[in-house]
This record gives sequence, structure tokens and C-alpha cells, in this order.
Amino acid sequence: MSRRVWLMLVVMLSGGCKIVSQQELAALKNPPNPKMANLDQVWQQKLVPQVQAEAKPLATLMKSLQSAKDFDSACQTYGYRSQAENPCVFSVSVRGEVTAVNTTSRSGKMTVKDESGDSVTIQVGPIIRGTALRDAYKGASYQDFNDQVLFGDYGKAINQHAATLMKQFAPKVGDKVRVSGVFSSWDIPQQLPDITPAAITRQ
Repeated sequence: MSRRVWLMLVVMLSGGCKIVSQQELAALKNPPNPKMANLDQVWQQKLVPQVQAEAKPLATLMKSLQSAKDFDSACQTYGYRSQAENPCVFSVSVRGEVTAVNTTSRSGKMTVKDESGDSVTIQVGPIIRGTALRDAYKGASYQDFNDQVLFGDYGKAINQHAATLMKQFAPKVGDKVRVSGVFSSWDIPQQLPDITPAAITRQ
């Protein structure tokens, strides 16, 4: 093959090619999930309002759970789980006075003396443990991702919103607050669970 023909062939072949950046290449290999792309909007407009609308006073919920005939029926009546192999997630509200704030650990927590008289522990971060907020949200499930790592990242991103919420609120001992949040359980809880917050206001 002559040099001229070879050059023409190269030009023809390269005419249908497109040079892409490393970022574009990564996006082609791992297309961004739309559930991740609009997470700020989901948090503000869907997840938080859902938790607030479904939240039951924690003391009332605990009494209802204790009197339920079994956990499955209790979950169907008072909680939510997207599939049978998941823990059940319950939305709750806590109203009372902040009696302690512990941020010496990165998994920080605060204690609120609820109006029922119970002392309730609420996660404040910056590390929020668990996936209760992700699993409480009815607008997304594992089937939307089909990738355990990406679904895990989705949960971490939601938890980051909760941590940012608590950092901006900066609760102090003596504050009168109302918290809407969630907890998950595999069985009827025998003691008050730690709450993961979705919303907090001063009273």
C-alpha cells in the first residue's frame, strides 16, 4: 500500500472518531444516576417532607410497637420497608430540651429530654451512622441503582445532608427543640433507639 493511500485510509477512519476527555470517558463507563444528580432537591422537597408528615411522637410509637402482635404487622402499620430483607424504618418526632451535646467523637450525638420524660439520643455527626434515612425514602430503592456501591454512596450523600443540617443548627444545652427523624429495627425495640434527624427547629 502506497503512503498516499495509507494516509487517506487513516483520514477516513479517523473521521468517525471523537476524542473525549477523561471525565467524559468516566461518565460513559459509569453514567451518573439521576437519583444522585438531583439529591439536594430530593432532600428538601421530598425526603424531609415525607419524614415530617409520617413522624409519630416517639413515646406514642414505642407504646404502639410494644402492644403489636408481631413485628411484621407493626412494620406494616407504623413503619416502612421497601423489601422483606430490609429492616423496618420508623419516622418519629421528638420534642423537648437538649440536655447534652457530645461532639468529642466524630459520630457526635445529643440528648433531648422528650416531653414524655424520656431521654432520647439523636445523631449530630459529622459522621451519621446507618442507612435509615436512605431506607425511609419511598422515592428510591436498590432497584433504581442495581449497584451496591452506588446505592451505598447514595446513603452516604443523604447522611451528609443530615450532618450539614445539624452543623448549621449547632444545638446547645438548654435549647428547646423539635426533631423529626427516623430509626430502623429488625425487631420490636426494647429500648429507645438512636434517632437520625431529617429536620430540627427551635421551639
